[in-house]
Amino acid sequence: MSLGIIFAILTIVFFGSWAVPTKTLKIEPKAQAFWLTLGHLLLSTIIFVFVLQPIPFKDFIGPYIAGALWGIGITLGYVGIKHLGITRALSIWIPVVTIVSALWGLLFFKEAWTLGTDKLVLTIISIVVLITAALIVILSSKGEEKLGNVRLGILASLILGVIHGSFFVPLRTSSLPIFVTFLPLAIGMFSTLLFIIILQKVKTSYGIVSTARMILAGLILGSGNYMALLTIKYLGVAQGYPLTQLGIIVNALWGTLVFKEVTSLKGKILIATSIAIAIIGAIVLNLARM
Repeated sequence: MSLGIIFAILTIVFFGSWAVPTKTLKIEPKAQAFWLTLGHLLLSTIIFVFVLQPIPFKDFIGPYIAGALWGIGITLGYVGIKHLGITRALSIWIPVVTIVSALWGLLFFKEAWTLGTDKLVLTIISIVVLITAALIVILSSKGEEKLGNVRLGILASLILGVIHGSFFVPLRTSSLPIFVTFLPLAIGMFSTLLFIIILQKVKTSYGIVSTARMILAGLILGSGNYMALLTIKYLGVAQGYPLTQLGIIVNALWGTLVFKEVTSLKGKILIATSIAIAIIGAIVLNLARM
């Protein structure tokens, strides 16, 4: 198993679990996003302390912009989760992230011209399979209890998908190592949310336990972002980033088995089917690297 695949597996676990600590909190999405980005910033700062490498302004600005975009996106993510639940929200934005990121990799970064015909075909097939798995999860939510404004949840999830499928583009303008660029990335995330919090006078004080849960979500998601960029480093954007979005499978298991978001037999069968299809897609994507 390649190093890139190992990083991808770790990413899948983290991406599929980051929302779990805050699932039952009835807190304003912007406040949750604020504490989450603070958790991400804490993780990035701790890691940066061990590398202590200077960051020139030209290498700071790109990751900072990426962080600002990411911060806006994750705020929309909490809106989606609030109105749709973990399973349905992630099931909508992950296919969008997969498609957008794959297009950036294949077309903008011109990876389609370097893969070769056989690997390119396998990559496209695997992406289609992964998207199919995600769409099956969406179908599994039909007939289940609605949590809030479905249209708002869907819109927020779709916009997040576009943003998080694109935020790594300005991030890649930096020539510094990942463990260095993640500090300006995290600063961009946190400062954006801080600006939103101050501008809209959002309440952020919710007690030690609730705050710790929101920060923990940031630590988990931050770990996932680190692993995702290492996955991209070893597998490329077109192949690596779509593979990391298999976190939807872990997310679906949390939503189905722990939080009971999918209760019907039909829904559970569809979830199981999507997992099987996603595994096939991951295998095909791995073959494209050989």
